[in-house]
Amino acid sequence: MKKKTDLFWKILLYIIAFLFLVPLYWLLVSSVKTDIEITRFPPTLWPEEVKLGNFIYIWHYLKFMRTFFNSVLVSTSTTILIVFFSTMAGYAFAKKDFLGKNILMVLLVGTMAIPAAVRLLPLFFIITKLGMYDQLIGLILPFGVTIFGIFFMKQYIEDIPDSLLEAAKIDGCGEFRIFFTIIVPLLKPATTALTIIEFTNNWNSFTMPLILLKSPEKFTLPLRVGMLSQRLVEMSWSQIMAANTLVVIPIIIIVLFLQKYFIKGIMAGSIKG
Repeated sequence: MKKKTDLFWKILLYIIAFLFLVPLYWLLVSSVKTDIEITRFPPTLWPEEVKLGNFIYIWHYLKFMRTFFNSVLVSTSTTILIVFFSTMAGYAFAKKDFLGKNILMVLLVGTMAIPAAVRLLPLFFIITKLGMYDQLIGLILPFGVTIFGIFFMKQYIEDIPDSLLEAAKIDGCGEFRIFFTIIVPLLKPATTALTIIEFTNNWNSFTMPLILLKSPEKFTLPLRVGMLSQRLVEMSWSQIMAANTLVVIPIIIIVLFLQKYFIKGIMAGSIKG
């Protein structure tokens, strides 16, 4: 009976994996097809003519190196700030007692229910007043901490035994030493998981760059790709597919290299015991 159950779950997982991989495969294959072949019915599973010119055109149209640098700078800087501040705040909420801790945590988590569209106008005014409009720093500093990050790290840090911290205090360790030499090393799976989640979110961000940037030389990759899809007269689906492929590849590489730690972080932060 157990073997049949295991076989059932394996088959189910293979089916789910296949369903998730089909769109990715279709994206990669369509990026080297011609526009005529993309719209053909029934569709072809492999290009009859491999058209690498799509990537050459997109590379120049997107000003790829400059735009790629903008995306890397914004995504990396924001992710580092989020992981750092979320870890510190998560440590405070998990291991420190202060007035109104539980109420404050409930209020912070409650803000996650506020739709993103509602926050757009206040964020725009604040960032503009601070002189960060049309600056890449305007996409970094205001988003350098997230409620999800704080809550995620808090759940993980709560599983660290208090006796370990007490022993460190008896040995004469101060708060900063405890945090950086004991807490941070134990959080490697959690910080890796949070890094992947937040880097992906910032890498794929379109709305905030659209609102906060107006100079083309400061555009990020998703924004550039969005501008490409707005060309109503000469829109090329094969070129759009090639552009999206270039955007997706860095994320795929990061997840493949860090998937082991990502799974550990997600599982350890979700199980109490």
